[in-house]
Amino acid sequence: MTNVQNIEFIPGKVITLSTCLEKPSPFLFGFEIQDKFLEELEKYSFDKIFFLTEAHLFELYGKDLFNKISEKYSCQIQFVPIGEKCKHFPVLEETCEILIVKGVSKNSILIAFGGGAVGNIVGLVAGLIFRGIRFIEIPTSMTGQTDSTLSNKQAINGKTGKNHFGLYHAPIFIWVDTKYLKTEPLSSRRSGIIEGIKNGFISGASFLDYLEEVLNLEVKFTDEQLYQLAYNIILSKLRILKKDPGEKAYAIILEYGHTFGHAIEWLEKVTHGEAVSYGMKIAAHLCLEMGLISQQDVKGHYYIIEEKLGFNNPFPTSITTEKLIDAMIADNKKTGQAPRFVLLEKIGQCYNPEGDYLVTVDKELLMKVIDNFIQKERQRNTISLRAEC
Repeated sequence: MTNVQNIEFIPGKVITLSTCLEKPSPFLFGFEIQDKFLEELEKYSFDKIFFLTEAHLFELYGKDLFNKISEKYSCQIQFVPIGEKCKHFPVLEETCEILIVKGVSKNSILIAFGGGAVGNIVGLVAGLIFRGIRFIEIPTSMTGQTDSTLSNKQAINGKTGKNHFGLYHAPIFIWVDTKYLKTEPLSSRRSGIIEGIKNGFISGASFLDYLEEVLNLEVKFTDEQLYQLAYNIILSKLRILKKDPGEKAYAIILEYGHTFGHAIEWLEKVTHGEAVSYGMKIAAHLCLEMGLISQQDVKGHYYIIEEKLGFNNPFPTSITTEKLIDAMIADNKKTGQAPRFVLLEKIGQCYNPEGDYLVTVDKELLMKVIDNFIQKERQRNTISLRAEC
């Protein structure tokens, strides 16, 4: 099958990739490779290490690595709030100030140990302190390992939307150990896999075939299956980044479903993956209404998202068309007052009428599509509730 690689599963073996970005970082991948981490760290000179993570992750996996580092180097721990709670200005300011008090210098290295949110806040802190110090990413979630670390974009949320404030700052290397995925909550695992599904919709129809074959509703996998799945989702994104290392042109297609998704996530506080799953379904209906894709293509969205991945929760009842459109006005991809969207021309290829892979959509058409989507979701929810009774 094209666009898919079946690599040999050897615990302890480190595979070296690159992020393929304008400022590329070594991307070191494997299973149970923690004992090799110090070998990589020894390649760099520094005065201190600051290990930033969430408290529960530290107890689960981080403490062992922290202790190994501390045996050889000056290493201090700093905890950050869980998940998206850490991506706000008060946390950013407090973290920067605490590190200054603890003696961080231009020659120090920060380690971001955790999911995508931890990577974002630590990457931004590293980019701001002394106009930029070095950091290392050790992602522990499916989203972090296969999606967010494959970008130099670091950002926090503002009062009106997601990822409004940030910068580009590359880690000196990324350390991906799929062992950490074994205990990840299933809802979080789904959130990471949904980004792989998105990569298939925008650039690789054959990759969707692979995902349909390997996914299951319970999202439960053996160690080797998780390893293979993560590796191939990583490759699916790298193929896109190779065409746009600056992340400012073709790579915008990675935002498919995200204009809707970020607004939904902001309004309802659902997981990022769940919000993007709704966002891609709405985007598919919009593409259908514009005559770009077929009804069968829309059904394909629902099939892989709901029946294969298991993202089939009812659409939040508190979200109305008006609220969703208002939230999208603050989207970070807009260039004027109207939100713009990544849309499909066909499965595996994005629509590009304006030259930048972003499409301006008439507000009346947008309202019609969202109205119809919400109405159908309400009807599905009602039928589902009746069936349960």
